[in-house]
Amino acid sequence: MGTFPQPVVTFGLWGNRNSSLVPEERFPSGLNRGCSSLEDNTCIRCVCNAGYRYVRDFGNENIRCEQCAANQVRSEDGYSCVACTNATCASCPAGRIGVERQQDGTPNNARTCLACTGTTTPNSAANRCVPCNNILSIITTATSCDCQEKQVGNLCFPNSVAVPTPEYTLPLTGSNTAVRSIYLEENLQTDYLLCVSIYEYDMSKIQLLDLFTWKRIYRQITCSVSIYLEENLQTDYLLCVSIYECDMSIVQMLDLFTWKKNYNASQNCQSLSNMCVLSYYRYDSGVSLNTPCDLYTDIAQTVVGQWSSTTRTKPYLPWLYYFSSSLSIRDGDRVIGEDGLTTSYTFDPKSQFKFRVGRFTLNGTYLGISNVGSGLLQLCTDTTNKLDAAYTFGTYYSHTCTIPAIDLWDRTRYPLEFYDLSDGENQLYYIPIRFTDFEFTGDNVNAGSNAQDWYMTRRLFLVDNVASTGDSGTADQPQYVRYARNIEITIRLFDSLGNGRIYPPYWTVSYGEVSRADAEEGATISPTFTVKYSMSLSEYRRNFQIATGTLSTLGVIYAGYKTWVWSKRAGRLAIDFASIGNFIFFVSGVLSNVFFVITFGIGFYFLVFFKRQSTVYLFLLEGTAYEEWLGLFGAAFALKALQVIHMVVTQCMVDIFFIDWEKPKPGVSNKGDQKKENPVSIWRTYFVANEWNELQTSRKINQIFQIFAVVFFLNYVGFENVATKDPNGKVVKSDEDYQGRPGSAVVQWIFFTFVYERFVSDKVRDFVDLCAMSNISVFIMQHAQFGYYIHGRSVHGKADTDMREMCDMIKREEEDLCGKRGLEEDQEEQTFVMSLPRKLRLKYEEVLLPVALENIGGGGPGAAGGKKGGLTEKQVDAYNVINKFLSSFINHSLKSLDYVVKDKSLLENVMDTEFLDTSETGIFYKDNGHSFDQCLFYGNEITLLLFDLLLFVIVDHIAKNFVIAGVITYLIIGFVALIRDEGGKRNLAKKTLVDERFLI
Repeated sequence: MGTFPQPVVTFGLWGNRNSSLVPEERFPSGLNRGCSSLEDNTCIRCVCNAGYRYVRDFGNENIRCEQCAANQVRSEDGYSCVACTNATCASCPAGRIGVERQQDGTPNNARTCLACTGTTTPNSAANRCVPCNNILSIITTATSCDCQEKQVGNLCFPNSVAVPTPEYTLPLTGSNTAVRSIYLEENLQTDYLLCVSIYEYDMSKIQLLDLFTWKRIYRQITCSVSIYLEENLQTDYLLCVSIYECDMSIVQMLDLFTWKKNYNASQNCQSLSNMCVLSYYRYDSGVSLNTPCDLYTDIAQTVVGQWSSTTRTKPYLPWLYYFSSSLSIRDGDRVIGEDGLTTSYTFDPKSQFKFRVGRFTLNGTYLGISNVGSGLLQLCTDTTNKLDAAYTFGTYYSHTCTIPAIDLWDRTRYPLEFYDLSDGENQLYYIPIRFTDFEFTGDNVNAGSNAQDWYMTRRLFLVDNVASTGDSGTADQPQYVRYARNIEITIRLFDSLGNGRIYPPYWTVSYGEVSRADAEEGATISPTFTVKYSMSLSEYRRNFQIATGTLSTLGVIYAGYKTWVWSKRAGRLAIDFASIGNFIFFVSGVLSNVFFVITFGIGFYFLVFFKRQSTVYLFLLEGTAYEEWLGLFGAAFALKALQVIHMVVTQCMVDIFFIDWEKPKPGVSNKGDQKKENPVSIWRTYFVANEWNELQTSRKINQIFQIFAVVFFLNYVGFENVATKDPNGKVVKSDEDYQGRPGSAVVQWIFFTFVYERFVSDKVRDFVDLCAMSNISVFIMQHAQFGYYIHGRSVHGKADTDMREMCDMIKREEEDLCGKRGLEEDQEEQTFVMSLPRKLRLKYEEVLLPVALENIGGGGPGAAGGKKGGLTEKQVDAYNVINKFLSSFINHSLKSLDYVVKDKSLLENVMDTEFLDTSETGIFYKDNGHSFDQCLFYGNEITLLLFDLLLFVIVDHIAKNFVIAGVITYLIIGFVALIRDEGGKRNLAKKTLVDERFLI
């Protein structure tokens, strides 16, 4: 036999590669370079080929090999060559072992293959015969290693053992079906039998001497993670049962203690329990053992005895269900209502939850206790600070993300582990879990909202990428992966006020699944992890209902009163359709204000007191109470929208006329001897009409500035953090993030009313001054017998003059060298509220009737010359008649129609009505100079501001974006203003008989 040169090793490649050296194992991507492993592409382990012995082996490339002679093979230790008895020198056949040395270590002349006899079998290395304890440990009278009685998986049980035949399926939530599980087929029966054996197996049939070996062997057998359920469920069940049913009178206590300690006797019971969790705790109360949970409860209630959640110290069998005396009794409300936690939680200093989990592998191996921090129970990844924020007391937390579904098949990243939840640091308090997919005798009992119907459990998992094999999957590539789609932690404040105590937190877990086919096509999942807080809201709901009911009743009564005032002003003597319609719109406006006051008051109360508390006594609204609050807020917006529509329509139907007081100037005829009056110029009327048209949609606040300021301060300055749903910072957005919008509007309104209007410019007052300088009065009838009057008659008797004379007239007014502008002599009041007699309205309608008939017949505005805004002869005549009629009425020149000027009484001002009879004589009530702005946007700023606010909040609640809410709000209020402007322009041309073409 010759020797071979030492191989030369380079970075992952061989130089002068020697055929006597082979790689110890094959590596990915074809890296078969004679290396057992690679480190930085460097070969670090070399081995000799088959048929060569080691001459020396100092590691790395320092290896020398020598070829064995013909009919020789390398010895077991690798350093010598031994002869073989068979012709091919192949390995020994099944059931035989290769023997090279005698019992005292003396080498044999040749390797011989010996058959294992009796109750022995070759070990895994095929170099020693060992007892087949999977048979002997249970069937002590066995004479061979072939199971002659009842074999379950890799175990052999006596024929007297009852072996269950459960369903080897796991439920799918999406399609309400079940999927085959190879894991259950391999493991469910064996784990059940082994668990049972811990409790009830007849120990007289077990040789105590072999008990430790038996356990060591089956510890490896039941840990199989291949096709798991079919091979292990039955045996784990039986072995678990055997722990509880063994005949203790035959077993020596010292040996039993050692057996349990070395064997880890509860592992089969843990494995069986994990299979129960994988089936979503699905339980059938019938006599048949169909599911893993049926097998579990069979041990818990039949083998162990009447076991309840109050006796939680039963050895070996994990605690899975909360129940008092029987699993058929639903008592979820009792479990989550226990008074077991004594911790007082505070916002200052910040309290933290100390959630911990006991971790188990699929086969029941205990991994220890871990803290849930750093996202242990969250599928979504993020920074540690954000993930751990979920466990800061008082933080309303919600985290969702998008994960490629194919990643769930990565068992390194998403290992299948089971978690027993507890809370506390020095003393652990077990945390109940509500599985929404739990089925009890076919009924999904945990899907409802009534805690009395719930079954609470103890253990959960995040990702099952092992057991949901399906018909076309394998243990390594299951057809489905099931995952925790939604995890919600519920914290409830204890009923006692102000002590900071809470009921035991409970977790709600909902699962979903994704198929391998969908994952390979790019499907994604969106798991969610939320933490919500609640408290007893019985007192709040009572107060909420009282406030809503009482204020709404008063609001309806007030709306009825407003309808009565309207009918009186409109000359309605009986209840008709118009009265009912206006009552509905008045109710809408009043109830909208009521609902806004209630919802804003509640939001402001919780904002202030939730943020300012130290020891916790208050949580934010959740569940039904929050939905009621949100519904009331939505109703406030809908009703306010109706009110705005009603306001726009009524303003676009107001009767208005411009009274021109200008007198014709005398002139000279062409012959020079006969005088002729020059006509009055219409341009002053057109000018005032245009100013009124521009004033119709003017508001006290600047909408662009308003929205920009709100978005800027909320979104960029960070005012939204003040109203977020956590005590110390921002995690998720709240529906109360809108205190900044009314604040900005109030600041604008205060500045505009008390500063800008007083010291800079007042559009309404400026319009009144313009009327006075133009010698034109404005007669507005908002209703049939009610309206407003702006007295614009010039104290100079004329306004149609040149610039010099106009300047002189203004100068005389400034120097008080002329009379007052008021309607009455030596009075300043120019604006009045009118309560008009019925005869005036009838005369006004009589004059306009021919014009109205002409409009209906197609001869009105837009018909003359076929152009928009053209006037007919009848309209021009009607204009002159109405102008003369109304000017005569104002001048007290009509015998049958007259009016008086007086002040409103205090009661009339408070109740916004008129009590005096005006059937014969009208009354002009002195006002504050702004009353006529009720016909404009200018006088309805509060209504429009509330509409803007409610619209902004509703849009942001849907879009969860301040910028989008601001843009949409601006577009909608601009659209409303556009409709009001266009409708007002048409109405102005129709009622004032001004050519619409001159309204720009």
